[in-house]
Amino acid sequence: MRAHFTHRTLRAACIALAAVVAAVGFALFTNSGATRSTGPATAQDVSGRATACLATDSTSATGSDIVAGIWSAMRSAGAQHGANVQQTIEPAATAEEAGSHLAGLVVQHCDLIVTVGAPFGQASPAIASAVPSVQVIAVDSTLASASASANVTLLSGHDAVGRITERVNGLSGRSK
Repeated sequence: MRAHFTHRTLRAACIALAAVVAAVGFALFTNSGATRSTGPATAQDVSGRATACLATDSTSATGSDIVAGIWSAMRSAGAQHGANVQQTIEPAATAEEAGSHLAGLVVQHCDLIVTVGAPFGQASPAIASAVPSVQVIAVDSTLASASASANVTLLSGHDAVGRITERVNGLSGRSK
């Protein structure tokens, strides 16, 4: 037996089917009318590995052998010893601008923050004081030894690579 459908019947069936699919989709999408409350987004490190972060301003990073050497050493040490590493180059001209970028690295769970350049070096003591659990190394900054806090290590360019490599290696045994 063969069913006979007219165009009008077929169109009505398609419209009804589309309405049912749309209603089901809407109900699933809106979670059956329940209201959702989303809080602010937060970074989570699900790797369980320690993280070392390099932060520098775009002026200090441009053509800088120091930044390139430090980044290379951090990547190598991280790969050998199971630590996450990341680099951020920001157009920060003042300590205030750099401070907001450093605060972002703290939120991203950086255990060690290495800064290069005056703006980030000047912002280092404030972030180190606010979050004493984070180690901070300021390289080639304009900081005087007296102005640095207890958990800010000041280094010059010539000995920075070796000392930073040691610190990244030391992170490998820690987990969050």
